[in-house]
Amino acid sequence: MAGQRVLLLVGFLLPGVLLSEAAKILTISTVGGSHYLLMDRVSQILQDHGHNVTMLNHKRGPFMPDFKKEEKSYQVISWLAPEDHQREFKKSFDFFLEETLGGRTWRTSLPSLGTLVLSL
Repeated sequence: MAGQRVLLLVGFLLPGVLLSEAAKILTISTVGGSHYLLMDRVSQILQDHGHNVTMLNHKRGPFMPDFKKEEKSYQVISWLAPEDHQREFKKSFDFFLEETLGGRTWRTSLPSLGTLVLSL
């Protein structure tokens, strides 16, 4: 009977010990600006708690003008979508704005998308 209790106790405690080890975590920041700042903080906290963190960061996000690159305690992998994917995204984004704003005009310039004339 005592042997069964010990076995049962080990059966409950062993998975907790094995699962409490650090994990490999991938964080993704695709939009830029506030999304990047949020995922940077999340990645930093996870890294500080012993996890192996890698951030996948889109190169052409419309970052804030005063954004400064600083040394990270986790690995950052930057990527850039292929040209045809960027064109398709811009086409879909333009269609979305045209359908949403229905003929009204607004003009802006975003680094990742170029100059936009929005219908307001």
